[in-house]
Amino acid sequence: MKNILIIAALLATRICCASNLYVSTKGRDTNPGTKDKPFATLSAARDAVRKLGAAKGSVTIWVREGTYYLTEPFELDSQDSGTNDAPVVYRAYPDERVILCGSKVFGEKDFKKITDKATLSRIAPQLRNKIVSLDLSKTNLVHYQKYADNFTDNGGLFELFMNGRRMPLSRYPNDGFMTIKKVLINGGGQEDKGQDWRAYYSSDSPKNDRPARPGVFEYRDKRTAVWINQVDRGVWLKGYWRIPWQNEAVRIGKIDTVAGTIKFAVPVSGGIGNKYQRPEGNGKEPYWLFNLLEEIDVPGEWAVDFKDKKLYFYPLQPLAGRVVHIADSGSPVVKLNNTSHVILRGFIIEENMGEGIEIDGGSNNMVAGCTLRNLTKNAVVLAGGKENIVQSCDMYSLGAGGVWLSGGDEHSNPRIGAGHRVVNNHIHHFAEIERVYAAGINCGYTGGGGGGHHTAVGMYIAHNLIHDTPHVGVLYGSWDSRFEYNEVYGMCQVSNDMGGFYCYDKFERMGNITFCYNYVHSSPEGDGLYWDNDHRDVNVYGNILYLNSAPDKRGTGFLYKSGSQLKNPQRINCYNNIAINCNYGFQFVTALPSIIENNVTVNCKVPYSWQIIKDGKWVNTTDSIASGKNMIYNSDPGFVDMAHHDFRLKADSRIFKDLPGFQPIPFEKIGLYVDEYRTKLPTDEGIGRYQIKNARATGGTEILDRN
Repeated sequence: MKNILIIAALLATRICCASNLYVSTKGRDTNPGTKDKPFATLSAARDAVRKLGAAKGSVTIWVREGTYYLTEPFELDSQDSGTNDAPVVYRAYPDERVILCGSKVFGEKDFKKITDKATLSRIAPQLRNKIVSLDLSKTNLVHYQKYADNFTDNGGLFELFMNGRRMPLSRYPNDGFMTIKKVLINGGGQEDKGQDWRAYYSSDSPKNDRPARPGVFEYRDKRTAVWINQVDRGVWLKGYWRIPWQNEAVRIGKIDTVAGTIKFAVPVSGGIGNKYQRPEGNGKEPYWLFNLLEEIDVPGEWAVDFKDKKLYFYPLQPLAGRVVHIADSGSPVVKLNNTSHVILRGFIIEENMGEGIEIDGGSNNMVAGCTLRNLTKNAVVLAGGKENIVQSCDMYSLGAGGVWLSGGDEHSNPRIGAGHRVVNNHIHHFAEIERVYAAGINCGYTGGGGGGHHTAVGMYIAHNLIHDTPHVGVLYGSWDSRFEYNEVYGMCQVSNDMGGFYCYDKFERMGNITFCYNYVHSSPEGDGLYWDNDHRDVNVYGNILYLNSAPDKRGTGFLYKSGSQLKNPQRINCYNNIAINCNYGFQFVTALPSIIENNVTVNCKVPYSWQIIKDGKWVNTTDSIASGKNMIYNSDPGFVDMAHHDFRLKADSRIFKDLPGFQPIPFEKIGLYVDEYRTKLPTDEGIGRYQIKNARATGGTEILDRN
């Protein structure tokens, strides 16, 4: 015991005399943590700092180049906090590549050639020597239990990576979708009573006596017959079964090749078939099969057979000399619990089933200049606490979203803001697994279609670049947040009826949110700023929306819905905005005199539409609800270079003459900027900024179906 105390005292003496500790893959945890004798793990450095207690002062833990495989989350708590004048900094060594990895490594020796005849019979002859297997029962992996009968995320299954890329589960078809031929049983339950659902929900049935039941539909694709022998093992389909904002995986209960039908094992929430064209649907509802050995036919694809406890993989290249990474941890890679004044800087955080970084409570923590990628869930979660910052990070290849925010107090008087800041981040190619309602930034929206809410008061979201996603750019709700100088494009690439910025919240729990100087563009399937319900005390000015709307889509730049205005009249403060190449420029619904003036549309099919309350109903009207003049142009009104997307206004622009009160929009300030954490900016060509992606709209339910 005496020797231990002497060693601890010597270690404390060495640390307190220095402000730097070092970690290296070549180090040892028995070392003192100096540059010449570094620790081997972050945990050892953390524990060394803990020994100093309040006397530690400002400490920087320098992490040297290499990949650090974390078998459990790196966790900090309140005892690991710094102070305002002396933060604790965990930082990648300058110009060195430091990776914190949540996956496990498997090599050629772990994968075996398939010799079982029954298994080989399930594989195309030309691929039998190319697909290999991993016996999961002989590994230390845990997340390979059989899927639930229905789910919306990855179903709790581990993920596989090779060459730094997420490998795709086997899929049929490899690209695009199958479509339902005709729905026979919708199966959604009592909520759909009153519609013609083949007499199951007949109007003379007693209320609530008809529970939901599994849906049944006729299929088109003859490939379906191949799967019939594996139904007992588990065959799952994922689809947009009724609307483009509900994407659900469901297990097949029965395939009838004579009748050409599929019956699900369990009901789908709300039933199957286009909800506006029931009972048979519209014959466009899209779906695909995934995670089945029979459908591994492209290099990189894999599947897990839950019955045999085997992983089957078609490697990108022969495995000799190469490794495969499997992410099997559902915990964050890094977690801060009630810490304050801790900085995480310059790390690459990747390959994890859970979040990348989770900061739960605490204050004045910062994630800066990090890259977060190949994660199954969100990149960063700020849950509660106050004044935490995510700045100048790159986030991509995410199964869910980028940054998820909560905190503050909605019910105090006055309200208390969390004050979290999300600034100068590049978030792209996300929602790769959770394909709906997984946002680049989520600031107050929890739930799916029909609205959702969580407390997120007083957040600041600025200068972020968000692009390339199947659904939404930014979700928001709650109170008192500010969104400014953000750029969003390439959203709604699969599912529409969604915005670059989207809210579906209620009057009593949202309001006083500001949107200024944001730029939403190049999203032909989507809307721009979209309030799908209430918009209490929302301030909107200086935004430019250049959607390039597809001709047969809604494509509204500024979209206000009626919400609860018959009961809760709401003002609209919308001025000094520009809508360009949108099908609908501005759609206003208001019940009170509002500030609607100095707005501009350019090349919009329907520049403005207006609705007011009359005799207890919403009715179309003229622009009499506008507080001032708004302009319509069918050609360039004087942008610096409209052809090359420079929407600054020339000094002699017609807009200044027609609208003397119009204020110049600082277009050049929108988006990312260079700071100490982000030393260069992406080029237009490098990120395909103005390339219109081939949007693959679901077709299962289009917005106009409801009209």
